[in-house]
Amino acid sequence: MQRWFYLNLLLLSGAGFCCDLNSPVPIEVNIPTVQDVHTPRKVLLSNNVQLQVPQADGVLKMHSADTLALLDEVSSWPTLTSSIGRIQAQPIAIDLNYDGLADAVYSIDITGLLWFVPLSAQGFASPVLVADFSQTHAIFNQPLQLAQVTTPDSNGVMRRQIMLLVIAGTSAGDILIAVKHQAGQITPWQLTDLSDRTNLTADEPLYGIDELLWSQIQQGGGWFMRLNQRITATPQVYAGVVYLTSAPAAVVNTDCSIAPGANLALHAVHLHHAGLIYANRSWLLNTTEAGKLVLKKNQQGELALSLQNAQLSQTLLTELLAINADCADCVDELSQTEFPQLIRLATFQTEHGAH
Repeated sequence: MQRWFYLNLLLLSGAGFCCDLNSPVPIEVNIPTVQDVHTPRKVLLSNNVQLQVPQADGVLKMHSADTLALLDEVSSWPTLTSSIGRIQAQPIAIDLNYDGLADAVYSIDITGLLWFVPLSAQGFASPVLVADFSQTHAIFNQPLQLAQVTTPDSNGVMRRQIMLLVIAGTSAGDILIAVKHQAGQITPWQLTDLSDRTNLTADEPLYGIDELLWSQIQQGGGWFMRLNQRITATPQVYAGVVYLTSAPAAVVNTDCSIAPGANLALHAVHLHHAGLIYANRSWLLNTTEAGKLVLKKNQQGELALSLQNAQLSQTLLTELLAINADCADCVDELSQTEFPQLIRLATFQTEHGAH
């Protein structure tokens, strides 16, 4: 008997607003064991899709990766009804202190309630509402992405915060949302707390982002862009730049490829304010393939952005740029000697005999 059964997410949506960017399998994370908090154990986190309860209220369950025994679940949420909408979007775990163990998981329900759920050796702790995007009346069924960043607060003090990338599907097209989460946040963000960066002013390409607007974004909850297209590749962040692909809804197939004769668009925007990095924020590509955006070396040994799937790897962009902390619009060339930078990512507690 198969250990897991998976459903086609598109059949669950009912709205048909998008292709499916989610992985069909549960996410796998390490958490402490109950007996020894320094010893990791592998668990699987599943939502409504993997649990085969597509029309039920939102639920997250934790199973042992070894035995599939149920360890914990979140089915009662801190809302007026103790329930939320179904969870179809792939959640994402975060290791806040880089010790190799997941400290929390972010999850969003179909209506746009974005949750931060701490993890411990016992399982799930009480969920905390990060944002409520339900007033958009959009469908939130695409995977979450995040980046850990250090930015100045309203007093100029550098603080760590999480930038979450959220995709909202509407009949007019997808909305890309970048929302902040910082320790101690009390009030959940709403879309009205974020800056609308759908269109740039005529002056911004010439003189950079307006200082007042930049200050507003720094003090607010983030930004959003109405693409009026369907996102066809999970957004990726490289060196402070958000990359994604999109196409008109009418030409997007259920596998995220596009119809012959149509063109994908590649988008590249500043992570912190969605402004310009290159001469344009988007441009057309000569491909109809579905795939993942990856950073890799090309044949010349230079870093390049590629679209990759099981059959091909197509270079989309060379001469990559990286954001620079000197100013809000400053960028540098991204060289292979500078990126990836050597930083501490994790501590492997159970590694033996390695050199």
